[in-house]
Amino acid sequence: MADRKNTQSWIRSTFDKSRYELINDKYNSQLLALLDLENSEPSFKQINNVTAKLQDKTLCRYQAMLLQIYCNEPQRYLRLDCDQITLTVRCSIKDIDSLLKPIGAKNRPRIYKAGTAAKPADFTVFSTSTYELNGGGSRPIYGKPFYSHGFEFRFYGDNYKSLFLYLEGNEKESGKYSLRISFNPNKLTRDEIKQALIHIQKRIGGEYRYTQLFSKAKVTRIDFGILLPGVSSAFVQAFRDNTKSLKSHCIPLNGQQVVETTYLGSKSNASHCIVYEKLLKESKCYSEVKTVIDSLAVTTRIEVRHLLYKERHDLDVKKMPEFPSRLKQVRIISPRHFHLLNNEMLQELLTDKRQESVKIMRKSIRSELIKSRKRLRVHKIDQRWLEEEQITVANSLMSLIINPNS
Repeated sequence: MADRKNTQSWIRSTFDKSRYELINDKYNSQLLALLDLENSEPSFKQINNVTAKLQDKTLCRYQAMLLQIYCNEPQRYLRLDCDQITLTVRCSIKDIDSLLKPIGAKNRPRIYKAGTAAKPADFTVFSTSTYELNGGGSRPIYGKPFYSHGFEFRFYGDNYKSLFLYLEGNEKESGKYSLRISFNPNKLTRDEIKQALIHIQKRIGGEYRYTQLFSKAKVTRIDFGILLPGVSSAFVQAFRDNTKSLKSHCIPLNGQQVVETTYLGSKSNASHCIVYEKLLKESKCYSEVKTVIDSLAVTTRIEVRHLLYKERHDLDVKKMPEFPSRLKQVRIISPRHFHLLNNEMLQELLTDKRQESVKIMRKSIRSELIKSRKRLRVHKIDQRWLEEEQITVANSLMSLIINPNS
């Protein structure tokens, strides 16, 4: 049976309202009440319930206050993180064979053997499917790696804490093969990531060969983001300060339900920004959220998913710290005066948060507020802080990946 203590610990350490000094317990409870976790598919409650909260002057001011403080003083209240990284390493068939070479009485690939009888590893290696990674096909696509073997390094029996390794093992004329590693740094401790990488290092031929290969690794995906504790995404109208035409999408997008997730950019073939209600997402994956919901802070997540492989370029692992911060493009309309808007406008705000719709609504809100002699404010997170924090996070990951022994 999987050890769910790690999941429970992560939920509490990340979302527990007692961790955040700015959270108002009364207002937070009102915002949590907008989430319907009783359904088989958690969602926001009906549109009228949520609209009523946007008509509450006190709640609007509370949400605006949090956003303003977070944007002006992120160094005190926010943390930038990386919650997904994928690396591709070019290697030889000899390297692949070193990982897959049979060992022991069961004649299983040696990658499965982790730890010793005297010192067992904290993880167990399982096989995992490569079907989706290969695009659902059984044959290679020209110009793309075709992974024949997949492995999950699962810590403490909890699939919440896993690192994935994929190998291209079928014979190729070019003699060049791919090794792919993917993990969420937020769900693993630095020591756990070290353990997994050192295990790969030992199986691939030792520290020297590992360093040779991984110092030339390509980053094909990396996600950077922030959590906004106490902020309900129902009050968040975000857009990217981008002059170019930008595809965007919302889930759901039917004019009747409150948006849970907004993609600012094409999620299918390009890097994009995503804004979503974090507790809703986690409650769909982990039942533990529902059991402790009253002690948690409603939270909005804003992140940029850099899908470099879909943009047909990659990033040298050593250049990760030089990667530009696209979170700097994000702007958020202050909800301070949303309570002055009519019911129709509020429902539009809640049911359509696409880039073009938010920009149009921004003009409409400004015109409406002028009638009440109010000014529309737009927030952006301190730009220098975003740059510096991303460099710090990237440097830490880079050094860990290249030299896990340090």
